[in-house]
Amino acid sequence: MTVDELKELIRQEVQKVAKNPTDAQKEAGNYRKGHISVNGYDITIENPKGSYRKWKDCNGKTGKQKMHSDYGYFNRTVGKDGDAIDVFVGNSYNSKRIFVIDQKINGKFDESKVMFCFKDKDSAVEGYLRNYSDDWKGFWKVTEVSEKLFREWLYDGFKQRKPFHQYIKIKKNQLIEESIKRCLKEIINER
Repeated sequence: MTVDELKELIRQEVQKVAKNPTDAQKEAGNYRKGHISVNGYDITIENPKGSYRKWKDCNGKTGKQKMHSDYGYFNRTVGKDGDAIDVFVGNSYNSKRIFVIDQKINGKFDESKVMFCFKDKDSAVEGYLRNYSDDWKGFWKVTEVSEKLFREWLYDGFKQRKPFHQYIKIKKNQLIEESIKRCLKEIINER
């Protein structure tokens, strides 16, 4: 799919999203949403750029936030909170870079959010923060990840129980250990 085709698909799909679903519809998830495919990932858009995302925190406080990116979730995934893994879709449609942001609330890991279609780490962090209020303190860490490791993480609901940056560090260490073992085995076999 070309950049122009993706841009047009997103434009068409976000127009389908119900702008003011009731709380009952949001809870049940049975209101109109947009559906797109970005870099081979099926994403449902529930809050288009320019819409308002309503929220309720763990203390019962409610509010709303204007969205500066299209916001939704990856289909057939399960995040730490039991819901699908959330994704912000930026405007750099030709970017294949993937960033995962870990959130902390009250000093504890909350969940990870994915940033697609952002050109670099700085624009991913800026895009994330623009979708929250100025007093938002949930940003913790951002990690750029390869498509291969991202796909492995995304579709395994167990791996989302820990912050992404910890998972990726463990995974990289495992890959290094496997590489060292292979090299040692080759050296031993050559003798």
